[in-house]
Amino acid sequence: MYQDDVRHRAATADGSWMAWTAVGLGAIWLAVLLISLFAPDMVSGSEQEHLPVAAFATWFWGLVASAALLWGMGRLRGSAARRPIWVGLGVAVVAVWAVAAVLSITLPVFVTGSDPTRIPIAAMVAPPAAALLTALAGIVAGIFSTPPRPDAEHTP
Repeated sequence: MYQDDVRHRAATADGSWMAWTAVGLGAIWLAVLLISLFAPDMVSGSEQEHLPVAAFATWFWGLVASAALLWGMGRLRGSAARRPIWVGLGVAVVAVWAVAAVLSITLPVFVTGSDPTRIPIAAMVAPPAAALLTALAGIVAGIFSTPPRPDAEHTP
């Protein structure tokens, strides 16, 4: 009876861990898609040429954030006691990338010059910032999941 209970809890923990990993990855790539499609283009030159800088760069930052999320979640798996930490990491990633998408799409562009040149600062800054915050959240989750070593207090 006890072994069945332990196996059931382990299977539930793995299912929850995988679900929250999928939620985080889904949020990252949904935000990348929305930013790529709806963020304003950079417009420059006398011909007012449009360059979709967000569509070019956001995919790279989505890959970086995905790797950081997978690394962070990989450090959390194996113990059902860590469930609040991986749920928190998943929620943090969803929130960070939702904010990045909203800011990238809705904030106004910087207009300069006589032609004028329009630069979508938010669409260029929000995705790398979201990737950085995703990596930071993964690091913090890893720190919270690792118990201190008993001999750490006595080392000089």
